Amino acid sequence: MKLLTCVVPCYNSAAYMERAVDSLLAGGEEMDVLIVDDGSTDETGAIADRMAEAYPAIVRVHHQPNGGHGSAINYGIANAEGIYFKVVDSDDRLVKENVPGLMDVLRQHADAENRVDMIFHDYVYDKPEKENSFMITYTGKLKPDTAATWDRCRPFHMWNQFMIHSLIYRTQFLRDIRLQLPEHTYYEDNLYIYRPLVYTERIMYHHAPVYGYFVGRNDQSINEENLLKRLDQMTEITKKQITSYTLEELNTVSPKLKKYMINNACGQLFTNCALHFIEDSERSHRMNRELWQTIYDFDPTLYRRLRRNPLGRVSCLPGCAGERFLVFIYRFGRKLIRF
Repeated sequence: MKLLTCVVPCYNSAAYMERAVDSLLAGGEEMDVLIVDDGSTDETGAIADRMAEAYPAIVRVHHQPNGGHGSAINYGIANAEGIYFKVVDSDDRLVKENVPGLMDVLRQHADAENRVDMIFHDYVYDKPEKENSFMITYTGKLKPDTAATWDRCRPFHMWNQFMIHSLIYRTQFLRDIRLQLPEHTYYEDNLYIYRPLVYTERIMYHHAPVYGYFVGRNDQSINEENLLKRLDQMTEITKKQITSYTLEELNTVSPKLKKYMINNACGQLFTNCALHFIEDSERSHRMNRELWQTIYDFDPTLYRRLRRNPLGRVSCLPGCAGERFLVFIYRFGRKLIRF
């Protein structure tokens, strides 16, 4: 029985993908590693094939025309063999010494009666000069390794949001809600985080840094220069995210989950608006106006609720002084979390 499928989207990842896949082997034969070669033009495909040949009981490979990160995740969800599902980017890793503990917990929640919809866990930042340079933890949100509902969660701070690196979903849960991510775009991981949340009923916190998230490469999508280059894509994804659910629909979930989702949506607005004003062009100001207008047209009550949120208020302060203040807070925040 496969406990966990880790899909590894790879596009021209030859320089670092072996490190990622090697870290997954710590899960043994209960781990299902699915490498998706997304139309690479370097040695990625050949390396993936060699690793599948060397570890046939663990590693599988799928070669496809380039469809983007979302396409690789979509394929992974459809073809996963594990009870649970995780995305591991090809420049990242799992923390080897913590993988056996994670697999133990998943084994305890493998039976139909004990399964949970979502697991969140701690993670670390890796930098070129040092692994484990900084840890993000969700300590105190839930009793570790115990299935619970959202009503049992302690509140999440605005800055203590989930990342794709910190989540594991139940595979059949993702299939049941028919999660489908857009292809040929960046930042679709925000939809992967946000859209399933309203359907989650049983959740769990695993108190260990399972994932190593690498930051520091100039070509990474979260590099500010690249964020600005792809600002139109980021803005479109934010529109899709926030217009996933009306305020009336959010009112039907646990108040604690609703608060989390409002904060998450406002966090995305905060980041988008800051980048709009950093670019400070006719194009970026137009995108900013269209973003807010899209939300208003979708649901005026949601629009007003978002603007009342502290992050929402900072995101739409009037005048040049307001824009400069937003940019200052955004850049200070990135330094604070060493991002």
